[in-house]
Amino acid sequence: MRTTLTITMKLHETLSPLPLLVVLVSLTSLIPVATPAWAGEGLFSRVYTSETVPAKHWELEQAVRNRSGRSFGHYSAFDFKTEFEYGITDNFQGALYINTGHISADGAPDDDDVNGATGFTRHNTFLQSISLEFVYRVWSPVMDPIGIAFYFEPSYDFHDLHNGLKYDKTLETEYRLLLQKNFFDDQLIVAYNAVAEIEFVRFDGQETWRGELDFNNEIGASYRFAANWYAGLELRNHNELGDFKHHEHSVFWAGPAIHYGAANFWATLGLLAQFSGNPNGTDDNGTFIGSHLFLRSHERYETTAKFSFPF
Repeated sequence: MRTTLTITMKLHETLSPLPLLVVLVSLTSLIPVATPAWAGEGLFSRVYTSETVPAKHWELEQAVRNRSGRSFGHYSAFDFKTEFEYGITDNFQGALYINTGHISADGAPDDDDVNGATGFTRHNTFLQSISLEFVYRVWSPVMDPIGIAFYFEPSYDFHDLHNGLKYDKTLETEYRLLLQKNFFDDQLIVAYNAVAEIEFVRFDGQETWRGELDFNNEIGASYRFAANWYAGLELRNHNELGDFKHHEHSVFWAGPAIHYGAANFWATLGLLAQFSGNPNGTDDNGTFIGSHLFLRSHERYETTAKFSFPF
């Protein structure tokens, strides 16, 4: 069994990409240049590639995401995802996620909090959800004309990701179609995810569940500019339907991602900035949502750092 390196970082209220980039570069300086990392490494902050973990191999992945900036007040949240992945076969992998979160909000807007129209205040750390993940790869982007995989993730949610409110028996399922195309002997990698999320939400103290349907489009392109190094861009579009039929909002983010992959380690740093959202301006309650952005319950910026080791 390989030695697992544990990294503890002190996280502040605002997460800047620069310190994370320094950590990333420092870590890679400790690792000799090696052949490209194993299948399934994450090139982007949000977009998944279609490759899977090899059969009978374990992988530990830790992701830290900071989301910040709403239309008024102060809002900063951290999402922590610890994932244990296992290759059941070369084309089928399973995983267990443990997701925790931290919210720091002072007078910030929100869709679901009772004080969201005028600004809610909350500072707490919580267990957000426990999830399983299953990925089945139909075609490999290396051996076949295009990589195709199907992704399924059921979750039991304990708290709302965006406001920290406690749930009561809330279930969520996520489905992804993963497409990947490699060009120029794997020097350029393009990936697209079609995502659907079905949620049955009930907050603590409520009697009935509310259905939600999210459908997202996520696309990224990453180019190998040096041995083991990739730099790329990704775009994410999120759309939400309340009660499975009423359009609530649509949001677009875009930004860069840098990735380092060695034989026994990979790390990725990505930044996404919201550039368009609907609705925007001022809503029917007189709440300012954002100028051309939707910042009532989604954030202006996302900064994501991922680290992964096989064991």
